Amino acid sequence: MKKYEVTAAVIRRNGMILVCGRKSGADLDWCYEFPGGKVEPGESLSDCLRREMREELGTDIYVLDQLGENTVVFGEKIFHLHFLRAMLRPGAPEPEPREGQPMFWTPTAELDRVPMLPGDVAFARRLADSEKSEKKSFSDNKSS
Repeated sequence: MKKYEVTAAVIRRNGMILVCGRKSGADLDWCYEFPGGKVEPGESLSDCLRREMREELGTDIYVLDQLGENTVVFGEKIFHLHFLRAMLRPGAPEPEPREGQPMFWTPTAELDRVPMLPGDVAFARRLADSEKSEKKSFSDNKSS
């Protein structure tokens, strides 16, 4: 089996999170994913994610830290996903798809309603649940 290291950007802004659709004709092209891509030989996770964001969305980011990992098998391929918290660099262009894929910002609490790639589903659900818990906790404290 061929193994791939893959980066995924978790970019939040104003309670929203950035997701991208798959390119038309790609495997699971009806699914959405966190923007990112495969690590090239000799490339760090951060360098990969910055390169992918420039290539796919025409923007620059700061990579802050790693939030989680997941490994998924798809056919004869193994994908080891690295979910990295990132933020848009001040003054960088707004993300805009350069490869024809759909892209949108969705409320983090509603991320579990977006049809995500199998490797992203559990992490997306965890982010959505965390956001809902934070809102509920804030709401509970507000009424006390």
